[in-house]
Amino acid sequence: MCVWLALLTGLLAVPELDTAALRDGDILLHTSRSAQAVAVAGATASPYTHVGIVERTGDALFVIEAVARTRRTPLPEWLARGVGGKATALRHPGLDSAARAAVVAAAAGYLGRPYDLSFTPGDDALYCSELVALAYAAVDVAVGTWRPLGDLALDDAAAQRLLTRRWRAHPACRGAPSLAACRPALAAVPILTPASLVADPRLRIVGTSYLPRPR
Repeated sequence: MCVWLALLTGLLAVPELDTAALRDGDILLHTSRSAQAVAVAGATASPYTHVGIVERTGDALFVIEAVARTRRTPLPEWLARGVGGKATALRHPGLDSAARAAVVAAAAGYLGRPYDLSFTPGDDALYCSELVALAYAAVDVAVGTWRPLGDLALDDAAAQRLLTRRWRAHPACRGAPSLAACRPALAAVPILTPASLVADPRLRIVGTSYLPRPR
């Protein structure tokens, strides 16, 4: 809870999100509504549970995101899926327009890729923040921090429910007789979370709608 409050308190000095000012390659986060999102929020002590990459096409804005299949979603639709329609935008200040376009092109190269329910590294299947990391890696830029899954609050009730549902299908649990037996292997799996992107000092928060702005 302290991490959650610190994140939101840190947004007090950030401008209100202006979608018209978004650029190619900006990273957009929100709080999604799924049961998985509740588990991610509990495990990371963060309101941010989903992330995608902004793409400008003429006057239209899209978000390239890893969901059931990696896809390009119109920005209004993407925003409407988040709790309260709220979002926070991050930007890497060191990228020029060519590099931002290359990030978008790299993300678009994964369109149609299935979602990775096990959150394991690799690009055969992708989860949301992994897509962001791979797209930025295409221009030799690292974003976020990969941490062992065991560093997260896996004892959170919602996280436990998610693990209970999914552990048997996880590659790290092949042959394991129980979740408890597999727990050490799961704890060692590296993961990149939306919260780690927000905490990355290399990325700048350029706008948010998470807090009411002063009039």
